[in-house]
Amino acid sequence: MAKGLFFRYKGRLCSGESAGFGLPVLKTGIKTCFPSLAAMSTMGETSIIKEFSMDRFIVWRISNRKAPAWFGFFMEFIVSEYLKRPSLQQRLLMLRDKMFSLFAVHSSMICGKKIGTCRIRYQTVPDGLIISVDAGDLPGKSRLIMLNEVDGRAFNRLRINDLVLRDNEVPAWKEVPRAAALESPLLDVGISISCGMNQDQSLSCVYCGREVASELDWAGLAVLHSRRMFSYRVYIHPLV
Repeated sequence: MAKGLFFRYKGRLCSGESAGFGLPVLKTGIKTCFPSLAAMSTMGETSIIKEFSMDRFIVWRISNRKAPAWFGFFMEFIVSEYLKRPSLQQRLLMLRDKMFSLFAVHSSMICGKKIGTCRIRYQTVPDGLIISVDAGDLPGKSRLIMLNEVDGRAFNRLRINDLVLRDNEVPAWKEVPRAAALESPLLDVGISISCGMNQDQSLSCVYCGREVASELDWAGLAVLHSRRMFSYRVYIHPLV
C-alpha cells in the first residue's frame, strides 16, 4: 500500500503504522480498496503531486494458509460493525488481538483490478498543509475516505471543545466536529482539519480514530466528502 506524507516534528518521525497525511481509501460495497503510487511530481517549491492507482486489496491468512473468500467478506462485515460501536471498540480490539494470536491470523496486500485513479496535491503553508483531491474517475457509488494519520503512541489525546479524551478513551472511529484536535502532549503539538476556502461545509464530515495494539499504531482525522473534487486544510499548531 502506498502512503501519504509523513509528519516529522522535533526530530521524531511520527509515522508508526499510519497511512500518513492525504491518503485515499475507497469503500465499494463491503470491499475496501487501497492505493498504490502510480506517479509523483513537484510543482514549484511548495507542492507535491501524487497520482494513486486504486488497486490494492487485503487478503487474509490463517496459520500461513490463504483464507477462503468468505473470510474476507466476514472480516469486512466485522470491521463495519466494530466502527458503529465506539463504546465497545477497546474491548473488541483486545478480543481481536487474542483471536489473531490464537489462530495465527494476519493480512497482506495484493494487486487486484484497478478501480480508478486519485490525484492528490499537497501544498505546504506556514501552519500545515492544503490537500487538494481530484478523484473524478472513481465510481460514483463508492465512498472516498481521505486519511490523515500519525502514530497513535505519541498522539494519544483528542480535544473536542471542553471535552478531552485520553489514550483508550479515544474511539477507533467516530464522527467529530471540525473543531476537534488530535494532540500529542509528548511533542506539544496538535493537528486539526478544516474545509477548503469557499466550500460548502455540509458536503463533508470529519472522523477521528486511534488504535494502538498488536501491529496497530495510528491516530488520525479522516475526511469524507460527497464530491470527487475538493480540498481541505491540515492545521499543525503548538499546544498552549
